[in-house]
Amino acid sequence: MYNRMPPVALAYPAAPAAAVREKPLDLRQLFRFLVSNSPLIAIITALFVGATLIYVTTTPPTFVSSAQLMFESQTATSADAQRVLAEEAVVEGQMEIMKSGDVLQAVVRTLGLTADPEFKSDHQPLTDIARSILSIGSVSEPTGRPTARSPEEQLENYTIATLRSRLWIRRVGQSTVIEISASSSHPGKTALIANAVAEQYISQNVRMKSQSARLSSEWLSQRVADIREAVFAADRALLQFQASGETGSQFKLAELKSVSATYRRLYETYLQSWSEAQQRISYPVSDAIFVSRATTPVAKSQPKSTLLLAFALVLGLSFGVVVAIVRHFGNRLVTSADRIAAEADAPCVGEISQAGRAKPKRSGRAPDLLRPDGYGAREWFDRDLRDLKATIGGLRRNRKANLIGLVGTETRAGVTTLAFNLARLASASGSTTLLIDASATNPTLSEVFGKMGATGLMEMLNSPRAYADFIARIERPLMILPIGAFRDVTPGERIGSERIAFNFADLKERFDLILVDLPPLSESADAKAIAPHLDGSIVVCRYGISSVDSLIETVNALREVGADVLGVILNARPQRKKMKEKPYHESRTTAQSPRTEGSLETNVAGSRVRNG
Repeated sequence: MYNRMPPVALAYPAAPAAAVREKPLDLRQLFRFLVSNSPLIAIITALFVGATLIYVTTTPPTFVSSAQLMFESQTATSADAQRVLAEEAVVEGQMEIMKSGDVLQAVVRTLGLTADPEFKSDHQPLTDIARSILSIGSVSEPTGRPTARSPEEQLENYTIATLRSRLWIRRVGQSTVIEISASSSHPGKTALIANAVAEQYISQNVRMKSQSARLSSEWLSQRVADIREAVFAADRALLQFQASGETGSQFKLAELKSVSATYRRLYETYLQSWSEAQQRISYPVSDAIFVSRATTPVAKSQPKSTLLLAFALVLGLSFGVVVAIVRHFGNRLVTSADRIAAEADAPCVGEISQAGRAKPKRSGRAPDLLRPDGYGAREWFDRDLRDLKATIGGLRRNRKANLIGLVGTETRAGVTTLAFNLARLASASGSTTLLIDASATNPTLSEVFGKMGATGLMEMLNSPRAYADFIARIERPLMILPIGAFRDVTPGERIGSERIAFNFADLKERFDLILVDLPPLSESADAKAIAPHLDGSIVVCRYGISSVDSLIETVNALREVGADVLGVILNARPQRKKMKEKPYHESRTTAQSPRTEGSLETNVAGSRVRNG
């Protein structure tokens, strides 16, 4: 129950040589980091999932249907590699023909898509508007055609462009099968469009083959007529030579027979080709046949609600973790002991849980600096305070440091509260303790415990008699020395002059522990003047308020003047777990010493300095 849990933080870059060694990132640290940033990650994930839900619920469903055609390739070469390349080229060419304007225009006109609200638009495309603006003043193109298009033509072209964007034509593997897929918000329309594109392609292919056969037939017809005349001429020449009765020229006779036979064979070949072309004209056959026709889909294809939500969840979690990491390392506020050790090059000697707000001052009583808002906060605060006291006790033994100053990175660091509570606990354990208020900018201890005109630190620095009088009045384990009266010269300036009536070292013979409440460097330079005269200094920073830069500046400033920085205290850390609250009167009746657990006034009522 009393085990101290390490702070939630990721590993930071290692400090320079002789600094605290960087701790490796382990799974427990990562888990604690994720838990501490779970609200941020949950909010970002919820935003991603919420946006996806809005998209899924507001986007109309899209259905997809596919038809398949097999293209009969007629390429035949001796090399297989060349045949494969030829087939790929032919198939790619046929796929482009399927997406051509002629095929899609026939589909649009056949299905009447220009009147379909899904494909119809009341606005002209931006390209047409720009083209119309640029064509102002032009009457006709060089070919004589008008540059402006009719509204019907513009609407048809827009419908063709919309249809092309909703078609996917691909080759199935390395085969000659071509798949035509169409999408629409109506299931039945997808099958109609896919089948219509396939049918119009086949019709286009048949027309192209028929036109090619017609052109071939016309050319072959002319060639057949020419070769027929050549055959007649060769036959006439042969008959005339035979009728002439010339028997001595056998070579010429053989030549005439060979020419006549050649022309006759050529004539028969062209005549057969012309006959085949005539057949292709009368009965053209397409190179593509249906493998399967498109059918009405039974389920929507887009949006895939389950897949999108799962993807949004994963993406939201990932983005949330990234944002948390960026926020963690980009945040320059002190939030962990690891960060203090890594960046400030000083060990974190203690972490104090947040004790709640101080109770307002009541008439005739001093404000209670200890009493938290709830019992759980009080217990964590006391537990961390005792742990800090034990750590400082170890430093005192190892470093021979009994004269310690506490300086905050800023006013709200809580130095005065920590100094008083540490002094209270030390005196309760039997150590004679002196708490000195040297904070000229915020002398809280002097306001609570000092009397008007009472002898304080400034009087002791100026007069040996005041010092002797203070030493003679030591009666209690805990003594509090207020700052005293000052106007233009602060305690730090007075000590820095080195013309003082006593040294802090003189007090070490009278007290086991001396704590000095120093002002923050951001408000006064007294800490830099007083710290070198002490055995050591401890810097106090506040969780989530003190910046790392101000902490580094404070530590470096103290070291520059020769002060020994013993470590850093992380104050007002959030409570590690929620404890059941008890009424305040119950917490006061627990079996604990009223001297160590009561209010500030009760604990030091008999220890207040009696000056005058």
